[in-house]
Amino acid sequence: MAKDRRMEKMKRKIEHVLGIFLSEDNAGYRLIVFIILFAFSVLIGWYFENDARAAFVLYAAVPILLFVGVMGGAAMYLQEIYEFKGFWKVLHYLFASLFSPWHLNLKISNGKKEVESGEMHVLDRIGGPGILKVAPGNAVVLETLTAPSRIIGAGENKLNRGEIIKDVITLGEFYGSLDDIPVTTRDGIDVKISGVEFRFCINSKKHDVTVRTLQNPYPFSRRSVSDFVYNRTVSAAGTVGAWTMSVEGAIKGIITRHISNCDLDDLLSPGAREVHPMYELHDKFSQPENREIKKAVGARLLWINVGQLVPVSKEIDEKRLSVWLAKQSGIIKTLQAQGEAEKASSRERGRAESQAVLLRSIAQALQETDAGGKQDKAKINKNLWNIVLARTAQILESMSAAHEYKDDKGA
Repeated sequence: MAKDRRMEKMKRKIEHVLGIFLSEDNAGYRLIVFIILFAFSVLIGWYFENDARAAFVLYAAVPILLFVGVMGGAAMYLQEIYEFKGFWKVLHYLFASLFSPWHLNLKISNGKKEVESGEMHVLDRIGGPGILKVAPGNAVVLETLTAPSRIIGAGENKLNRGEIIKDVITLGEFYGSLDDIPVTTRDGIDVKISGVEFRFCINSKKHDVTVRTLQNPYPFSRRSVSDFVYNRTVSAAGTVGAWTMSVEGAIKGIITRHISNCDLDDLLSPGAREVHPMYELHDKFSQPENREIKKAVGARLLWINVGQLVPVSKEIDEKRLSVWLAKQSGIIKTLQAQGEAEKASSRERGRAESQAVLLRSIAQALQETDAGGKQDKAKINKNLWNIVLARTAQILESMSAAHEYKDDKGA
């Protein structure tokens, strides 16, 4: 029992020493140990062998050839399984992984890995160790085979052993557009939204633009970048969409929820409503819970145009047009009737005024008529004749006005 404990303790110590010796931080020590062992082997050969040439071949050349053969075989193995075209880059990667003096480096700018067309970079395919030179305005998400590792920003960053590049994110502003979004209104009519445009960016720390510097012009929140990369949408076919599709999906959700809670008439002709439903939709994107699409995708909406709404069926448009024309025709007829009524009312007022003038003239003529016989008969006859002429003129005027009204109405 005690012997087993000692063996287990010895095993743990050996594993600990090997772990330290094989760790990535001690690659330089491995190179020193390798050189010391090689020199020790050569010295042993010179000491035990009388022939110096045989000693060199046996104790120097053979270990070198064995080492070169092992490294070459490992490089060819990696070249075959990863389908690399260049042998020397893979050999360089293996040598750097063992002894770490000259790591491979990979440049990242404009949201892309700078790799020649048709070529594959070793760090991109296999992972670390290596050096990532990240240009300002970019963020790189790293992960291991089992879990996310870390997120790095601009600068020269070391890619540790076992880390691979998950994704590269551009930290500037993004532009997107959506067309033909199918929605069903509350009254069951299918419509589509077209011409939706928007701009967004990655959430920064507290959205404070004052923390920007020349070295780091695009500060970002690592939590937001992580959400942006890992909270992606998956299609029905099981494919993972681009990371910008998460923002598009969030915007689609807000638009469809709002439109589905409104009737078509309220959306196209709201009437006397204080606020147009499409304006209400635009205002929804200004609310903190929608503007900061942080919980879902880690993005912040900067600007949006909610587009326009069009019914899917053309018959609906034609029916709405015919209803509108009928409504406008009724309004026109109402206005015409009001005009005719005003015209008739004005005519009657004019006739009443003319009759009043006639009555005043008759009364005046009667007053001037000599009822007591003091005036001569010629003057009396003249006044009576004036009364007859005035009454005749009134009758002719009434007949003429009635004839003109019938002509206007017939036209």
